[in-house]
Amino acid sequence: METIYYKIDACHPEPEIIFRAAEALKKGEIVVFPTETVYGVGAVYDNPEAVKKVFAAKKRPADSPLLVHVSSREQAFLVADQVPPLALKLMEAFWPGPLSLILPVKKGVPLEVTGGKDSVGLRMPDHPVARALIDAAGPLAATSANLSGRPSPVRAEHVRQDLDGRVALVLDAGETGVGIESTIIDMTGGKIKVLRLGGVALEDIARVAGYEIEGFLGDKKQHYALKTKVLLAQDEDDFKSLINREDIKLAPKGIVFYDEEEHEIEGIYEKYRLDLKKSSTAFFALLREAESKGIEFLIFYPLPSAAEGLNLSLIDRIYKAAGNK
Repeated sequence: METIYYKIDACHPEPEIIFRAAEALKKGEIVVFPTETVYGVGAVYDNPEAVKKVFAAKKRPADSPLLVHVSSREQAFLVADQVPPLALKLMEAFWPGPLSLILPVKKGVPLEVTGGKDSVGLRMPDHPVARALIDAAGPLAATSANLSGRPSPVRAEHVRQDLDGRVALVLDAGETGVGIESTIIDMTGGKIKVLRLGGVALEDIARVAGYEIEGFLGDKKQHYALKTKVLLAQDEDDFKSLINREDIKLAPKGIVFYDEEEHEIEGIYEKYRLDLKKSSTAFFALLREAESKGIEFLIFYPLPSAAEGLNLSLIDRIYKAAGNK
């Protein structure tokens, strides 16, 4: 399959390009589109055969559900069977935006979308291109536009690296803004259960919910399949030990710092800076850049002991990249 790439205005998407993408979706093709978080790949949600193409393109396990992306609450009600009052409050507060809600699924939604579960994930992206596309084609079952296990794409070039020839069409609107996936919360059990940290901070959700929301940092399993080995130093002593380790000492390596201070470290290495207080877009781009440069080891300097809001989401992704080294 030859993938067609369209440059599209991020703020004022050209109607003729949206029309072509929507027509491709209606014909059962899968399309890559930008959101405020990362690039997504999707299909019309009520076309099971098209939804299967998303899984095939990504090499994604069939029991891993997709999120249904909508452009209005009315579309959400087509998919969700029950929408509790708190879910409506959260929609009012954070939609459009990087918050995904897991709710009981309405009968008739394809099992391919839900992974066979009795619930469905819903999200309203805050990006003019995504919203225009959904307005034109209807709700889309979508997920990040990368091969499963690869870092999420924040630029169309990242999509090209993973999915070129595997999707029909890519809408290139430049770099995404938030640069980290949506926060996912499960609302099927009464109280909020956090499934993934992301673009909406837990303390902001808690303010709307009226009670404290418990979060978590990354589990001890490595989530990203990279040729570059990512290592997270636990403290200064561990950092010194890592950079002096025999297999690392002479290998091509990069070191990631979080401040503007000069760190005197012997040897040749690529230096990276990651601002933990700003957009997370740089993180996934950094992982892909290190890999493309042939860096064998990417060492993250010890993380600060406390983090809040989006900081926590970004730190969660660092733990996942390093497998909590």
